[in-house]
Amino acid sequence: MNNTPALFGGERAKQTPYGVGEPRYGDDELRELQEALAQNTLFYAQGKKVKLLEAEFAEKYGVKHAVTCTSGTAAIHTALMALGISPGDEVIVSPITDMGTISPVLFQGAIPVFADLTPHGYTLDPDSVAERITPKTRAIIAVHLWGNTCDLDALQALCDRHGLALIEDAAQAFGATYKGCPVGTRGAVGCFSFNEFKHISCGDGGLVLTDDDALAEKLRLATDKGYNRRPDALVRQPTFLANNYRMTELQGAVARAQLRKLDGIVEKRRAWCNRLTAKLIGTPGITLPEATHGVDPSWWFYLLRVVPEALGTDADGLTKALAAEGVRAGAHYIGDPIYRYPIFTGKSAFAHAPHACDTVDWEAQRCPVAEQILETGVMIPVNEANTETDADEVAFAIKKIVAWYGKGGA
Repeated sequence: MNNTPALFGGERAKQTPYGVGEPRYGDDELRELQEALAQNTLFYAQGKKVKLLEAEFAEKYGVKHAVTCTSGTAAIHTALMALGISPGDEVIVSPITDMGTISPVLFQGAIPVFADLTPHGYTLDPDSVAERITPKTRAIIAVHLWGNTCDLDALQALCDRHGLALIEDAAQAFGATYKGCPVGTRGAVGCFSFNEFKHISCGDGGLVLTDDDALAEKLRLATDKGYNRRPDALVRQPTFLANNYRMTELQGAVARAQLRKLDGIVEKRRAWCNRLTAKLIGTPGITLPEATHGVDPSWWFYLLRVVPEALGTDADGLTKALAAEGVRAGAHYIGDPIYRYPIFTGKSAFAHAPHACDTVDWEAQRCPVAEQILETGVMIPVNEANTETDADEVAFAIKKIVAWYGKGGA
């Protein structure tokens, strides 16, 4: 095979189809669903599947309480409700995340404050977070992007110093560990998503972890319109405003089966990404993702960055060339940092009523590192079905393109 990129007439680097693993949902999920249906109820408070999922998840993660809900967004919102985040409060967040991290802050009437990120770990920079703390700050949401985790020691120290709550958004980090501890267990709460595209899934669903008994009780109320369904409850009526975020028995059934597969999924993703990294180390013109110190990431995706002045092309150019090679890739991830979304720039979060965010100068919250990450980022999808051949061919494609541009071949 010659080293001319396929975009310029050479042979494609990706000669074999991407690996295809076992069906995501199979006999284990079907068995759980059949048992759920045989209960003759799909309501979590009367069935067994959701309760079992919560118990098994809490045991696996070594915490006292797991509370399920309908989505990762609901998990974040439930945590904010339980922690008492209120109108006018400030919550420090990442500018590179899903709106599911941000919209719950808005629904509480609070103000998201965007802090900058580390350049190759893509997680909150504790120094930037410290600069953003004000007397109105009430919480920090640590978004564990791509399966990496934030510097939790540093963020927890800031929380302890200023009396803040640390919320872990672990939607992309199932199975990751920070200094030997499972992600989602260091903060006041840890939030997870069972969205179709996460490491494990039940179509949609969420879960919140905590070791705090009182907080766990409030989390449960926050998922069930405030109703207390405990048999010994003295007051059953709602005492605070809450949503209906209840997980059904069908979701719980599928999630139980998926949870049993998690370790194998993460192990395969780690092996694949470690192989890819080993083959790309030292490649000029690109920089590779770097896990936070003490972290064993679980790799939801693989985001490398181009150095245009060294490579000779930008992220779009590399992505276009990779597509010609038959390699799956995408440039810029979410496109723009969240604070540049129309919901903020157009002050349209609540068109029918003013919101505290309407007075915020979003330009003053600019995060230059996050902007550069998005400008130069090229995302390689990761799946546990990927093979060693896939890794080898992806790496060869990248190195071939880098070499071509570096020699001024285009």
